[in-house]
Amino acid sequence: MIRRILWYPDLGQAELEMLDQVAEFAARHGARLRAVVIEDESLLRCAELPCTREVSLTTGRVRTLEPERVRLQFRRRREHIRQRLQQLARHRALEWSLEVEYGRREQLLARPPASHDEVQVLVLDSAAELPPWDCPPDYPLLLLSRRFRPVELVLAILEEATRDAPVLARAEQLARQQPLPLWIAVPAARADELGAVLEPLGLRPAMLPITGWSLSGVVAAASDRAPLLVLQRDSPLLNGARMKGINAALLVAPEPQSSA
Repeated sequence: MIRRILWYPDLGQAELEMLDQVAEFAARHGARLRAVVIEDESLLRCAELPCTREVSLTTGRVRTLEPERVRLQFRRRREHIRQRLQQLARHRALEWSLEVEYGRREQLLARPPASHDEVQVLVLDSAAELPPWDCPPDYPLLLLSRRFRPVELVLAILEEATRDAPVLARAEQLARQQPLPLWIAVPAARADELGAVLEPLGLRPAMLPITGWSLSGVVAAASDRAPLLVLQRDSPLLNGARMKGINAALLVAPEPQSSA
């Protein structure tokens, strides 16, 4: 189950158009949405420089970039988000909050969520590469395509029985919650081994052996349905991968180890 979703919406128009989809995902999965608007201090400082100019995208007109006009644009976009969230909450069971933080966007995006049950969401173009982490984050991440469609299927990726136990547990919770069909993709070469693990859990009928084990092969197995992939955050399948074909993906962090 996903209890809380953290989203840092960009104030650009393309990101604002994703507001409905992110809110839809949160409402369908019973999660509280915490939207945090970043007012980039770097942009505000640039606006204070006397040499800085802005160019209108509609007229091509060049004019001085004034700090107060930048702040006004921030406030207008922030209010747009607030009003839209209020509208969405009137038509569905959506809990939400809107906050503002100041700082450099790249640093705030790299910061882990405030609580262990909060999942940060990243909205990516369908052709974008997945973030090239030097070290995978130690918290869960939710990736949504800009072409996101409401989830019709939970598709867990099981490569190793012990390591991927948190993946299986999270996928079962998500599938039961709505409810949604649960499929479990496994490498065809290891189908017998992993099938024996799934048998006592009553999940062997959900097993989907994939020949030519790859992320694109797993995504293709979902046919034309809109899946939510659930896999380890450091799965080898993510190396050099793109969002192409991915509707949504939950990257699961390992369960914390209890101290003896």
